Amino acid sequence: MHVEVEMKTTTGYSGAQIALHWLVAVLLVVAWLTGEGAAEALEAIEEGGAPGFVPHVALGLAILALSVLRLLVRLGRGAPEAAGTPGSFQVRVAGWVHVALYVLMIAVPLGGISAWFLGLETGDIHGLFANLLMVLALGHAGLALYHQYVLKDGTLARMMRAE
Repeated sequence: MHVEVEMKTTTGYSGAQIALHWLVAVLLVVAWLTGEGAAEALEAIEEGGAPGFVPHVALGLAILALSVLRLLVRLGRGAPEAAGTPGSFQVRVAGWVHVALYVLMIAVPLGGISAWFLGLETGDIHGLFANLLMVLALGHAGLALYHQYVLKDGTLARMMRAE
């Protein structure tokens, strides 16, 4: 089965897209680093205690809201095409990685919500998908740096200044 993912294209990112990109990126890292605290708080709840304020949960809710907003802005405004020859393997993979990042930026918080607020046993899959999201995000960042400093094609610069 072959599925084509087509998104509206533009020549650059807007200031809102850039701000949302970096804000979500920072929140993802902080949420990932605070995940163990949420697991401990969930155990306290299961034992009848009160968790208090759990930054990981607040971060997850913010990530979900901002990721949905980010997706809506991207669908409405579009995004620049990936660097490389249109239709090439590299460009297709870049497109699928971006789709996977968006899916995970929404699915991971939803998994956390289902565990935290609904009491569903989704904590393990939430953690697994959070780790997958981190691997994809780190790969995405690494390749952006490669494009910017080795290939010198300006890929990273597009996410640094609005057009």
